[in-house]
Amino acid sequence: MISPEQNNILEALASGLSKPPRLPILRKPAEYDMTFEEVSFVTEDGVEVSAWFMPGATGHVIVSNHFSPGNKYGFAGHLDGLDFAGGFEVNFLPRYKALVDAGYSVLAYDLRGHGGSGDSADGISGVGYYEWQEVLAALDYVQSRKDVTEISLYTMCMGANATLNAMDKRPQAFEGLKSMICIAPLKGRTTIERQCEKMGINPEEGVATFAPIYNNITGLTVDDHNIIPKAKGISLPTFFVQVRDDMNSRWQDVQEMYELAPAADKKIHYIEDTPWRFKGYQYFSDHPQQMIDWFDAHK
Repeated sequence: MISPEQNNILEALASGLSKPPRLPILRKPAEYDMTFEEVSFVTEDGVEVSAWFMPGATGHVIVSNHFSPGNKYGFAGHLDGLDFAGGFEVNFLPRYKALVDAGYSVLAYDLRGHGGSGDSADGISGVGYYEWQEVLAALDYVQSRKDVTEISLYTMCMGANATLNAMDKRPQAFEGLKSMICIAPLKGRTTIERQCEKMGINPEEGVATFAPIYNNITGLTVDDHNIIPKAKGISLPTFFVQVRDDMNSRWQDVQEMYELAPAADKKIHYIEDTPWRFKGYQYFSDHPQQMIDWFDAHK
């Protein structure tokens, strides 16, 4: 039986997923001695997307998105009130710097409702369900630049789900891309089940309670976020990364996606000895060599 207090928590979870807080962009590329342009482009449904373009020595660009409630800078989890994901900062700028130093250009963009990007017409975040449009708009933008010759992708969580949804809807848009790093793609039902487990709620009962609350806010169902089958549409070499003991998901979901991905050229890496999902988002800022090696092998 779901208590009133547990119901309130599930309502807060549904609200937080669909209308995440817009958090500060604490750092910019200039802090890391990178030249950058503030750029923008517009999605098919009219959302203005805010981005940084950081030029490197070559025309190979890494198009990078983010998780929720982060943004193109990362996540200020070290600040008071934002310590719910481990109490540490997720800072993407060292990762961008490592890529630029290795010769790559970087386009880092904010998904709708995050960072400097606009909201959708109804103010709802689709946790990747609608954000496929930002993925395609970002690809259109870099393809319009005369200084871009090759494109690779760096995706994570909501951004990974958005990318896989884009591949499913417009596979032709990904033809000719070199490779992708895909960090912690997320099955929605698993996330709700894991949250229920932490609250001592039977997961099946918890999902049944959460589902109509979420649907009332967004019009979406829990299973609209079953991203696992979309792995069958991955059309380029892909490097999956997952925190094995992630308290908010299950590593088996990502392993299943890895096995479903049809490309022969694929890799998976598990981050050990932490339960914090956000350590996966920070991983290549702290340990960039595997990332550089992957992109160097797929030029």
